[in-house]
Amino acid sequence: MERCLFCGEMRGDPLSFHNLFSPDYAPGFCLSCREQLIPIDARHCCCLCGRDLSRLNRDRVVENRCSDCVKWARSGRNGLYVSNRAIYHYNPFLKEMINQFKFRGDVRLADGFAVELKRAYRHCEREQSGIFKRKPSFLLVPVPLSSERLLERGFNQADVLARQIGAPIVQALVRVRDEAKQSKKSRAERMRLRATPFRLNEKAAVRLSGHKILLIDDIYTTGATMRLASEALATARPHSIRSLTLIHG
Repeated sequence: MERCLFCGEMRGDPLSFHNLFSPDYAPGFCLSCREQLIPIDARHCCCLCGRDLSRLNRDRVVENRCSDCVKWARSGRNGLYVSNRAIYHYNPFLKEMINQFKFRGDVRLADGFAVELKRAYRHCEREQSGIFKRKPSFLLVPVPLSSERLLERGFNQADVLARQIGAPIVQALVRVRDEAKQSKKSRAERMRLRATPFRLNEKAAVRLSGHKILLIDDIYTTGATMRLASEALATARPHSIRSLTLIHG
């Protein structure tokens, strides 16, 4: 038996020949920790950002879209950006888990999300083509940290999560400045952001032309980061840009 990557307790799911060689088996979390991770039901989420519509007041839902996505559509700022797929709700337990992952350097926690990240990627594949294809449909582009934040942290959490998926990764973006933390801004302030902190990595640009891009990050809040990143990627002329995040905040 293995120990939980988060709490250290025994997982309670003994290894067997079946689960050891299953594509859906990975080192992960114990039952107690898993029960505190709240998945977002894809059947009941915003078709554009992946937010759980059942948790919103009715006046913040228009058909199958949340009010944030309606505002983005009216703003004309979507460009090539299409949609986001998120896996979990942001709750106090997941907040603590992400703090341990990002800010206390417990990179191995990402292994516990491997199965769900791969499943979510396959969901994106099916949305794109109606079937799961052996050849990856997307190039993965992790949302980068600034050089200062990367030096401070020692790793980019988006890149670590992207590597769990197993599809081609292109480091296509550079973060040119370390703007104030998004968590310090209101939703309205985030959505008003215009100056992109990203620029295209010109060495990677040729790989993006005509391809479908899947941005990878740990959390989607208002979607401002994804649209600013997409704006920087647009000059490489990709076919389209979507995103996959571990959390919808």
